[in-house]
Amino acid sequence: MSTEALARLGELGEELGARPPATFADLAAEQLAVLSDALRRERESRAAGLNEAAEKALTVVPAPARGPVRRILFRPATGPSARPAARRPDRTSGGVRP
Repeated sequence: MSTEALARLGELGEELGARPPATFADLAAEQLAVLSDALRRERESRAAGLNEAAEKALTVVPAPARGPVRRILFRPATGPSARPAARRPDRTSGGVRP
């Protein structure tokens, strides 16, 4: 397998989010590039469609509340809210619940 084909296989793996099937190693670099580009375009198209649908759904929310609702629903999963809930003591045995 050529260096270019290996690079394209790596790009395809990134687009898939997983290691490509072993049979993909038999494909030419050009074929791998076509697959990778098609996956990237499809992902972008779906993301755009989801964003459109989310914005359309927000039209039922009163205008003054749209900004806060948008921030609450579509904020990235980082910060304190992304952490797992703290464990509470088990009241029956005095230990910590699993």
